[in-house]
This record gives sequence, structure tokens and C-alpha cells, in this order.
Amino acid sequence: MRACIFISKMTISKIVIALGLLTLSLPPQAFAQTSAPPETSTQPSRTEVPEDDDFSNSPFTQYGEFNEEDDEIQDTRFFQYGRFFGISLGAGYEGVTGNRGQLWQGGFPALDFKVHVWLDFNFALSIGVLTANHNYALSEGQVDINMFRLGLDLKYYFDTKNLSAAISFANPYLVVGFGNYTKSQTNLTISTEAESDSNTGVNFGAGLEFAIIPRKVFFSLEGKLHIVSFKDRYSTEFESDPGIPNLEGYFYTFIGSFLFTW
Repeated sequence: MRACIFISKMTISKIVIALGLLTLSLPPQAFAQTSAPPETSTQPSRTEVPEDDDFSNSPFTQYGEFNEEDDEIQDTRFFQYGRFFGISLGAGYEGVTGNRGQLWQGGFPALDFKVHVWLDFNFALSIGVLTANHNYALSEGQVDINMFRLGLDLKYYFDTKNLSAAISFANPYLVVGFGNYTKSQTNLTISTEAESDSNTGVNFGAGLEFAIIPRKVFFSLEGKLHIVSFKDRYSTEFESDPGIPNLEGYFYTFIGSFLFTW
């Protein structure tokens, strides 16, 4: 029993001596590395790094207010098949409603001249003049009246490619505009000087355009209502004879024109 204890103590002593010799044989850097505090990482945290923009398809990236590809296709078609400029010469009738219409006579022929510019297949601008002559009779003689309009109109052409052939051939459109209206009237019995009155007015209407030579020559029919107020609108000059209390009323025109485009 004593021999076993003695052997164990000898074995333990040898192990301790071996560990001590191993420790002395290690370089000093080993102890420095094990005892030195861990270095702090210089790389930022993932939460602090901004993420790259992700432009993959999503419900938010698929929608766009402007579709450039479709716009380019439409522009290409317009440059290939569309009209750019044009001039029109027309004639027709200008009538008057209300009390003024009871007094005024004439209105034929009304002459119309316009210059047109197309913005695309659906919209066009036109600058034009319209003139017509009217008259009315008094006890002291006849009064001649000339109506003249200088104005700007915007036309909207309906998309008729999915409609019937008859509607597509007629090429319907709406028109709205404004301009300066001038009324000049002369009583040759009393004076040779014309009394002039002008004011700004608006108009709106609709029309049809029939192709005679596609993209070159067209015939159009257009009807418009003109709203303008002159100074004599509430005049009571004709209340006793011929019994017209005032000169309220609107103007309307029906014009047929030949349109030349390129």
C-alpha cells in the first residue's frame, strides 16, 4: 500500500515537472497573445450600412406615370402617318338668336380662313378669321353691319379606329375657342362713318372631316355657337319700333371648308 502511494506521488511530481519545462520552452509572445484583450472590430455593424437600392419588379416599381416606350411608338406613328400643318378656306352662314335675331337679317355668305397646326393625332390648333354681313331696316334707311372675328380654336379628334367605317370616314371632332369679335355698322342715309364695337367672346361646337385625298385634301363641316356681348346688348332703341325690348342674342355659324394639309 505504501508502495502504491509512493508511486503515485512520484508520477504526479514527474507530470508537474514536465508541465513546468513545457511552459519555460514557450516564447513570450504566446503569453502576450493569450493575455492581451481582444481587439475591437473596425467594421461597422450591418445595421449601420445602407442597403443598395433594389429596383427589382414590385407593385411599386411596375407602375409609372409616363410610359416612355408607348410615347415613342405614338410619336413614330404620328411622324409617319400624321398631319402637321394645313390651311382651310370655307364659306357658310352666320345666324343670330334672340331679340337681335328678330332685328338682324342676312348673314350669308360667311367667309372663313384658318391656319392649322396638329399637335398629335387627337389635338390641333387653328388660328382664323371669320367675316359676315348683316343688315336691318329703319324708317330712315337701312343699316349695314359687318361682323369680324379673329380667334384661336382647339380641336379634339375622336379615336375612331375601333368604331364603324362610317364614323371613321367622317372623322368627328369637338372644337372650343375664344377670340375678338368686332361689329361695325353703317347707316348710309345718316352718315358714312361706321360705328365700331368689339369685345372678347368664346365659342364651342363640333364638326366632321371627310378625306378626299388622304393626308392631303379634306372637306369639313363645322357648326359653332358664339357667345359675345356688345355694348348695345341692353339697348332700348328698338322698343317702340319694331317692338324689340333689347338686343340680347347669340351668334351661330355653319361653315363648309376645303382643308389642305401636309
